[in-house]
Amino acid sequence: MYKKQAIKDYGREISIFYARSVIALIIVVLLLFLLLFRQFKLQVLNYESYQTQSENNRIQVRPVAPIRGLIFDRNGELLAENRSIFALEITPEQIGRKKMDDTLLRLSQLLDIDQKQIDEFKEQIKFRSKYKSYPIKSKLTEEQVALFSVNRHLFPGVSVEARLERYYPHGEDLVHAIGRMAAINKQDLEKMQQEAEDTQDFSKLNNYAATNKIGKLGLERYYEQQLHGTVGQEKVETDVRGRIVRVLTRQDPDAGKNLHLYLDYKLQQKANQILKEAGARGAVVAVDPSNGGVLAMVSQPSYDPNLFIGGISQADYSALINSEDRPLYNRAVQGTYAPASTIKPHLAWLGLQQGVITESTRIADPGWFSLPNNKHRYRDWKPWGHGASMNVFDAIVESCDTYFYDLSVRLGINTIAEGMRQFGFGEKTGLDIVEEKQGIMPSRDWKKVVRKEPWYMGDTVNIGIGQGFWTATPLQLANASAVLANDGIRYKLQLVKGFSENDVVEAIIPEMAHEQIVTGDGRWLDLVKSSMYQVTQPPKGTAKSAFADASFTAAGKTGTGQVKSIAQDETYDAENVEDKFKDNALFIGYAPYEKPQIAIAVVMENAGGGGGNAAPIARELMEFYLTTNNFIQSQQVAEHQPEAN
Repeated sequence: MYKKQAIKDYGREISIFYARSVIALIIVVLLLFLLLFRQFKLQVLNYESYQTQSENNRIQVRPVAPIRGLIFDRNGELLAENRSIFALEITPEQIGRKKMDDTLLRLSQLLDIDQKQIDEFKEQIKFRSKYKSYPIKSKLTEEQVALFSVNRHLFPGVSVEARLERYYPHGEDLVHAIGRMAAINKQDLEKMQQEAEDTQDFSKLNNYAATNKIGKLGLERYYEQQLHGTVGQEKVETDVRGRIVRVLTRQDPDAGKNLHLYLDYKLQQKANQILKEAGARGAVVAVDPSNGGVLAMVSQPSYDPNLFIGGISQADYSALINSEDRPLYNRAVQGTYAPASTIKPHLAWLGLQQGVITESTRIADPGWFSLPNNKHRYRDWKPWGHGASMNVFDAIVESCDTYFYDLSVRLGINTIAEGMRQFGFGEKTGLDIVEEKQGIMPSRDWKKVVRKEPWYMGDTVNIGIGQGFWTATPLQLANASAVLANDGIRYKLQLVKGFSENDVVEAIIPEMAHEQIVTGDGRWLDLVKSSMYQVTQPPKGTAKSAFADASFTAAGKTGTGQVKSIAQDETYDAENVEDKFKDNALFIGYAPYEKPQIAIAVVMENAGGGGGNAAPIARELMEFYLTTNNFIQSQQVAEHQPEAN
């Protein structure tokens, strides 16, 4: 059957086509207009803003860490230096918070990173910029560098960087004097932030933009500002992955200042060696009496500060913390000990100066002392006593306790406390480290405030032999010895002799810590010093054996510090006492007697008598120092010897 076909309406189709074309054209024109407007906005209206963003994507300003200052001893021996190392560093922003734990886990498996290092890294990045790189493992070996390089594509945001890191070539010999560095932590940042807000000076905070380590102890901490230097910066061009293509401009950092010390490393090393060989816990401090410069400051046992630089392992840290010998404890400046009989020369001078005794004042010593109307007996170290006629000179030479029991009661505690502060007891010496303790120079007011108790006469008696509440650091004992050697002049103790920058040395002028002690016509001090000389001489000196046949003249005073009190009816028996309750051995002194070049204090914990244990160490160190520095020429005895009174 024939079917009709519809006739096309070409006119209508053309109209529809034109309508659609116009609509499409309008849309295209509108889109083109929007595109041109957007282009105009980007290129003209917001040009400066987007130009800055574009530059930031391509150019970065990076802080450049300064080179830390070096530390030298008095003879130019390098004590702290900077060594080039490879460090594994992470830029948190390039990894992201979600992927950080996975990245750290895989890195620890690849390069043997322990949990303590991971925890320290997390602590470090918690409060600092996420756009900087931070080390998680320092001192990579060549094998570790090669292993990471092969697997680097698996760790975006992680890189191996060449850095300068602190190194202490003499390890544990100097850590308690120089101190050490470690990673900047939350407390360090909070402290710097607080200081910046208090002073409205944020330059110090900005100065650590490229630094991950900071001085924690000793000189490294005290002189952090001088040692650190000033941060620099550089503009670098980077690719889309953040890798540096080229350096555009650079402002070099200013290196830190070098420190030059009074400290004599050879003497320091010798003192460490002697204490180690003796198996002793204790401290040695040596001072130049003429200026207060510290020649040696030793605390044993010790530890290697290099363990902390790259991040100490958990095993090593636990070993240090849990050791009964407490190697982290700086006994030289933090150890507080009863000074025992080492303070008898100072008390004798005070008694003479106050006029409560004279050179001819004598007492009888039956081997004990008692207060009026009191049956308690304060015993002398010699049970049978020192005889019926003991004067102040012989009381120092033979270390007669009874004489000083009596003298302390005559003086009274307030006079003693005030007089002993002139020698630096109960006060910090001013040494340029922050860890120093001031010890205790007790008084009536001190006991009332601290102990909530009244002062008793028996307390004063104990003070007379450097026991009871009186405590002092080895540093204070060396200082007090130097004051006697220097005829009553006390200097502020100092480790650092000066700074150097660009080969220009800036010296620190020695500073007196106290007005010169009143010595009258000199007879009081002469008597005390001559008695200290006789301490090192036969026939009665308590250190005569230690200084027998010495090639120099010396003055000194022995001390035996009681650690555990002994009941009235008991007798001290060293063989049956636990080691921790045995007496401490002490010695203070100076040499040569005629023109002192070194004042020294030796404290040995639980070692026994000072004359037999501490004095021989002091003699050996004095001889070593004087011989090494050509202060003596192996003469047996000086031409001038003081005469006994």
